[in-house]
Amino acid sequence: MTATRTRRTRGTGHELRGLVLERATDLLAELGDVDALTMRAVATASGVTPPSLYRHFSDKETLVQAVIAARFEEFTSVLRTAATNAADQPMARLEATARTYVHWGLRQPGHYRVLFSAANAGPAGLGLSPETEHPGAESYRTVIEAVAACLPVPRHDATLILATELWASLHGIVDLRITKPDMSWPAWDQLVDAALGAVRTAATNSSP
Repeated sequence: MTATRTRRTRGTGHELRGLVLERATDLLAELGDVDALTMRAVATASGVTPPSLYRHFSDKETLVQAVIAARFEEFTSVLRTAATNAADQPMARLEATARTYVHWGLRQPGHYRVLFSAANAGPAGLGLSPETEHPGAESYRTVIEAVAACLPVPRHDATLILATELWASLHGIVDLRITKPDMSWPAWDQLVDAALGAVRTAATNSSP
């Protein structure tokens, strides 16, 4: 990424905010650490002056919160849309959610790295209070709900384990391809199908 950009012409506040979030996402994906990100670098990448940037984001913490929130909102929306558009069967909706998770991560590796690999992007790094939910909670809840819908008699503990196990598998499929792209990994759709095996088994074996 080049260090300087042409100063952009003035646009609407909404347009500038969107541009800044995109450029901050790109920088954070490249740096891999919230602590390494600077407001000056984001301003330069966005083609605006630091004072213009501060008019929209009072400090770096506020900016990073907005970046993480925007990217997770995008991710969650994609997952929910995939489930909604799938066949009207719980397992079909879960399969669509799982495949979309991996497909989105592979198509948006920078965004994915920001959400799941950037250092200091947890609750403490984002400056979230203990009672404030992390922006990623909704996407996790989406997978939990999709798994629960597949079980005839869902139990919270069993559902949480199955959903977390599935999430970890999907994350691994994406992360391995992003970090080690030269390896000869099995086809990702086959791995997704295997990752869904535990839920299919639980759905079949569960009884009232």
